Amino acid sequence: MLACVAVVGAAGAANAANAASGRLTLIGDIGAVTFNYTTCQPPVQYHSQLREINSFLNQPPPDCQAILVNPAGARKVLCVGRGNVPFEFRQATQIIIQPGTAPNCGFEPTGRD
Repeated sequence: MLACVAVVGAAGAANAANAASGRLTLIGDIGAVTFNYTTCQPPVQYHSQLREINSFLNQPPPDCQAILVNPAGARKVLCVGRGNVPFEFRQATQIIIQPGTAPNCGFEPTGRD
């Protein structure tokens, strides 16, 4: 059975109910973690709560992007939609939500292909 933990990001303007919202769900070896946010300015960093991240569902608002940072410091912009995490980013230590754009998900090699 998968566990799910919700993490709420920085609050937007007073009228956040009308603002576009974003959601990033990371699916890993011990469950799933969801990050909900209403803004990506200023950038927000989270620490990964999963030992291994296998896949994700990324639904950012316009002009926002989600990034995984692995233990070596390399960064991977996650595509918009559902995708698999490349092998070298499966033990990411940080997640960053920041301004930027991301491509739509298509075929991306997992590093073992």
